[in-house]
Amino acid sequence: MEQSLISIIIPVYNGEKYLRPCIDSILHQTYQHWELLLIDDGSKDTSGAICDEYASDPRISVVHKENGGQASARNQGVAMAKGEYISFVDCDDWIEADMYESMLQTMQEQQAEIIICGYIEEYMSRQKKVRADGEMMVYDATEAVKLVLQGKVGSYLWSMLFRREVVQDQMPDLNPYEDHATIFKWISHAHRVVVLHQAFYHYRQLESSSLHTYNTRNGNHFFMAIKERYHYIEERNLIPGWESENRILYLRGCIKLTKDLARMPDYDAQLKAIIEEVRDELRNFLPISRKEIGTKYYIRLKLLMMDVNTFVHILRMSSLFSNGGRRKSKGLLH
Repeated sequence: MEQSLISIIIPVYNGEKYLRPCIDSILHQTYQHWELLLIDDGSKDTSGAICDEYASDPRISVVHKENGGQASARNQGVAMAKGEYISFVDCDDWIEADMYESMLQTMQEQQAEIIICGYIEEYMSRQKKVRADGEMMVYDATEAVKLVLQGKVGSYLWSMLFRREVVQDQMPDLNPYEDHATIFKWISHAHRVVVLHQAFYHYRQLESSSLHTYNTRNGNHFFMAIKERYHYIEERNLIPGWESENRILYLRGCIKLTKDLARMPDYDAQLKAIIEEVRDELRNFLPISRKEIGTKYYIRLKLLMMDVNTFVHILRMSSLFSNGGRRKSKGLLH
């Protein structure tokens, strides 16, 4: 296996509780030809000092910057990276010791520019392995982009290793959905993509995580991310012959978003404004038929177009009678 340099980028913000185990999991890798870029994004706790503790290792660089968000920290890391390969790790997670050795070897054997691994969701008292059956698939870029758009391959930067040349587009400030608006672009620059169902990454499940928090910003950022996906693909004719599928995915994504926003526990005027913005975007695509998007989405669309207040009232009432009276607590992407 070629000893290529891997640039590992960790954006750090108020991560003092879990940062040391995260960095230690990098130090304990069986593959040791890497550089670690710790981007302290204006932390208000001791995270910056912890980063500096590790800077005695010549492979580790630390940057302290004003808070600009996770995307800005990741973008700065990419700009600094010297490696032929680029990886991202979140500061509250950790990785298996053989992650980079296994992923890089598979990547080189398959002559791929991107590899995507499985992961382990780490809860307080249990674990859940996701895509960990040992299977390996190899796709061309077009097929891989389709799978990402269809949700069959996750848009999680931390589960991927990239050759440097495909990391061309900057991430927008759409936390926590900058991955959603970026990964499909990077995949489109590749020739071959490997999906390896081995769980190397430990994804810590924190209730305070932005993906577990319902709020106005998340709803707006998710809308901007799926809008960016649709228009980027449409304007560049990125997947010739797939225009209808791209349209359907976007329409369904918009309608599902309005449903999730309407059912948020703290529904307010700001959330209503986002629903109205999504409704106005959907009007640009009328007429939309039942056959095109399916009965469930079509009924919600008709309600939304008639009156937002009525739409929200019906969606909130219907949620009380589903799932045994319990609201779903998953994020907007689920």
